[in-house]
Amino acid sequence: MESRHVSVHYARASWRHKGHYKHRFPKLSALCDVRSHLVLAAVVNRGPRPDHGEFPTVLRGALDRHAFLVVLGDAGYESEKAHSLCRDELGVKSIFPTTYRGRQRYDGRVRAIRGKYRKQLHWRFPKKAYGQRWQIETTFSMLKRNLGSALRSRRPFALNREVLLRVITHNLMIIRRLFLSFQRSRTVTHFLPRLRGAGS
Repeated sequence: MESRHVSVHYARASWRHKGHYKHRFPKLSALCDVRSHLVLAAVVNRGPRPDHGEFPTVLRGALDRHAFLVVLGDAGYESEKAHSLCRDELGVKSIFPTTYRGRQRYDGRVRAIRGKYRKQLHWRFPKKAYGQRWQIETTFSMLKRNLGSALRSRRPFALNREVLLRVITHNLMIIRRLFLSFQRSRTVTHFLPRLRGAGS
């Protein structure tokens, strides 16, 4: 089952801070299942900060809860170290777009891409599989649409807790919807033989 890892920033949408720039804000990094949109793991830190810092924690947390074979992420998580963690240590196929790092050479050409896995993905990138990465955007859209995009807390600890509570609520809403759908399907299956027998 495919899952992926990306991040979202809850920042300037808060009505309490509208009209001025926030230098520090809650930064949510999460990994979700692309089929159900359940959030498998989430970490909230203070931004701005690089995306790859939370990657090992989120990835290991998700694998503790659910086994998956492929993790998809944007270029912010792309590095040979991240690929090695996924593929060599945890047995998960990682798919991140390869980016050129560092300054240009003196002759104006870009620096060569190094690393075994980075080179493989650069020359043979699975575009079709990577297309599922956009499901994380659907997940965060669901979070904001159903639970609101503005955070009401003020202090850092309270802000982080509010973000995590919204993630938990999002998961509970999906589980409830799946449970109700399962109950309806069982009811139809249970009465279908009787209906057929009555009509014959």
